[in-house]
Amino acid sequence: MSDVMSITFSHLQGDAMSVPLATVKIGQFSESPHLAIARALDMGAQHGIDWVTERVASSPAQFESLRTGELDLAITSPDNVLMYATTAGNPLKEQLDLQILRPIDRGLGLALYTSASVKSPADFSGMSLGVDVMSSGFALLLLQMLQSIGVNRADLVFEAIGATPKRLGAIREGLVVGSILNAETAVAAEEAGLVKWATSTEIDSNYLGTVLANISGVQSETTRSFLNMWEEVTQVIINSDSKHVKDLLEVYAPKLATDRYVEILKSPEFGVISGESISVDQLTVLAKIRERSGAYTPPEAELEKLAAHA
Repeated sequence: MSDVMSITFSHLQGDAMSVPLATVKIGQFSESPHLAIARALDMGAQHGIDWVTERVASSPAQFESLRTGELDLAITSPDNVLMYATTAGNPLKEQLDLQILRPIDRGLGLALYTSASVKSPADFSGMSLGVDVMSSGFALLLLQMLQSIGVNRADLVFEAIGATPKRLGAIREGLVVGSILNAETAVAAEEAGLVKWATSTEIDSNYLGTVLANISGVQSETTRSFLNMWEEVTQVIINSDSKHVKDLLEVYAPKLATDRYVEILKSPEFGVISGESISVDQLTVLAKIRERSGAYTPPEAELEKLAAHA
């Protein structure tokens, strides 16, 4: 993260002097439960920081904004980091100097969903499935899920729709028959009666779903404060009862404040991860998914480098 950040001002009660808070600019695909809970508990003021979020349209858009400094942090798939940090063979045509700051979750219910019209693997033939971009980690995981249920990828059409909420919208509008969804979109898919065919844990139980990443450099005091706050929220999610977590989400993220979403958030299979370390084994899982899909596979030395920075 750059040490040069925009400054916002938070006013104390009465005529007290204003206190400057360094503002972190964050790009995300879906609403962050961590940031909603941090707002509800006023943790930003406690840690001397504030933040603004931007919904990114796609992974290329997210990493372009990181590259230009429009974003300080990305909440993203670790596979995206592999793709943009270890090769220039990505949509930006440039290898970026990135680092993973910490893990966030194990996928938050990441699964392949389709409309109810798909009743058997044979029904997939000739259908269109939505992806972010075909080179993304979620798209490659989707290919593995299809293989696991006996569907030949050559029998399908893949449409580049964009971020996860857009893909759910495309299913609802009938533009595609299915996609890989997670977090609130997975909950919405289940509520809408979509069919779940395979999950990330069925591909590998050590699947790493989401991470915090930024441009490499000397870690600023603001970054350190943000990471400390993030871990504090993680402990609230893990150690609080489900009703308390739901009540906190209700304040700033009411769409996430459902029993099912909180269940996923606290799940040992799919939920949040404590601590800042990431293992080479976790990144190797992603590399092997790439290798089995015939896609670019980062060398082991690059995986070790990224894990060492986390």
